[in-house]
Amino acid sequence: MKEIVEALKKRISENKNSMLVTVVAGRGSIPRKAGAYMVVGEDGRVTGTIGGGNLEYQATLLGQKLLTEKKNYLHEYNLGQEKSAELGMACGGNATVLFYFVDAREDAAWIRQMEEAEEKKEAFWILMPLEEGKIKILPEFQTFAHQSVTEIDGARFYAEQFSYDGKVYIFGGGHLAQELVPVLSHLGFRCIVSDDREEFTKPELFPGAEEIRLIDFGKLEETFTIHPEDYIVVVTRGHLCDTDAERFGLKTSAGYIGVVGSRKKTKFVTDKLLAEGFTEEQLARVTAPIGIEIGSETPAEIAISIAAQLIEVRSKKR
Repeated sequence: MKEIVEALKKRISENKNSMLVTVVAGRGSIPRKAGAYMVVGEDGRVTGTIGGGNLEYQATLLGQKLLTEKKNYLHEYNLGQEKSAELGMACGGNATVLFYFVDAREDAAWIRQMEEAEEKKEAFWILMPLEEGKIKILPEFQTFAHQSVTEIDGARFYAEQFSYDGKVYIFGGGHLAQELVPVLSHLGFRCIVSDDREEFTKPELFPGAEEIRLIDFGKLEETFTIHPEDYIVVVTRGHLCDTDAERFGLKTSAGYIGVVGSRKKTKFVTDKLLAEGFTEEQLARVTAPIGIEIGSETPAEIAISIAAQLIEVRSKKR
């Protein structure tokens, strides 16, 4: 959603209207489920995706048309065998798509509300009107069915809950981290990279990183504040730095702690932390080795396996 919000902000700053296109319901086999978003400009430029292919192409054309009419619209695409063949797609189902007209003069307020909620790490609901009306941003304590159509004061809205996804704190700036950061950033993860070697904290090494820090592994508790929504990924250069980072992670409320390394290195770190007084139960929080098993060997391959695991963890949170 961050990419969508940034695109809308940019267009509003340029005094350009937009069409926010959202899949609000689906049955059967469809390219993307409810909650897929894209922004369409009057020139047909698109940010985000509702699944690609001819469905997205047709939705883009309709979005451009509705932009000139300055109105919201709810449209159902029938992707049954005949219709999907007409659209040039292999899917078979129904996708209900909402087209919401974003007025550059009137819609900046709810976008700011979304940003403020994210800055405060607060969950929130977005309510998109299915007919006329404006988007509403409501606090988490409101109760709706996630990704559903609800009625408020006689008006129908598509309701979706958004929560703070957390940041990925990557300890170690070597080759693996350099492969991992662009992948995670592209997937919407906010990456903070840290190393105690200045040559491994250069911004050009980590395109997409939100922050890069030169740190002392012995003073991590003084440097970072970790939240339950955050992830810790340990990919340092050796056993001692791994131990420092894992020890720190275990003292935090991080929702995920993963450590790269061989079984031998994992045993070394585990034995050391047990000797320091950590329990087996505490150490069970750590995923080691990190990543899903895909037979990965190179830094690029290992980065993909780690990214896949973080996607899985994030998906379960949602």
